Formats: sequence, structure tokens, C-alpha cells
Amino acid sequence: MKILELLIVIILLFLLTLIGNPFMFWMPSMVMVSSLVIIAALVFTWACFMVSETASDEREELHRSHASRAAYLSAAAVLTLALIYQGLTNHIDFWIPLTLAVMILAKLITRFYVDTYR
Repeated sequence: MKILELLIVIILLFLLTLIGNPFMFWMPSMVMVSSLVIIAALVFTWACFMVSETASDEREELHRSHASRAAYLSAAAVLTLALIYQGLTNHIDFWIPLTLAVMILAKLITRFYVDTYR
């Protein structure tokens, strides 16, 4: 793992821990929470779209493909569990089914494009 990737993971985990406040170790003001959310959103956006992955051979392409598949399946599993939990508590957040739908549609459209035009 490159230094930049490791640094991104550490920063994201730190920001998510501060935002989630799992042990209630601090009482942030609304401005602080808003700032943390904005910073985390910017870091996530930068990590997802700006950090480019380059593969020089087939083996690296295969590793990238496996990593993408694992990330997709993990996200789908977590969102499905969240949807089930929220369904059982009778409070379904709009963003969870929307995110699942976008993930599935993006995968289907990409598969259709690759199978048809490549």
C-alpha cells in the first residue's frame, strides 16, 4: 500500500470517529460537527474521484477489479442490513434505498455498455 493511500485511510478513519463520536468523549458544537462533515465530504470526494489508480499490467488490473468488487459487495451488504434494520423499526431513511438503487443501476448500465460496445 502506498503512503498516500495509507494516509487517506488514517485521515478518513479519524474523521469518521470524530463525526460518529462512538464513546461520547466530547460534546461538539453544531459548527464543529458541520465543519467536520464538510471536511469529511471533501476528503471522501477527493479520495473517490481525484486519486487515480494506474495499472501497468494485467495482474494489477485484476487486483483493481477484485478490490472494486469487494468494495461494491461490502457497501451493498451494509446498505441492505441498514435497510432491513430501518424497515423493522418502521423508519426507512430515503437515502438508503436510493443509494442501493444507484449502485445497482450503475453496475447494470456499465455491464450493458461493456458487453455491447467493447
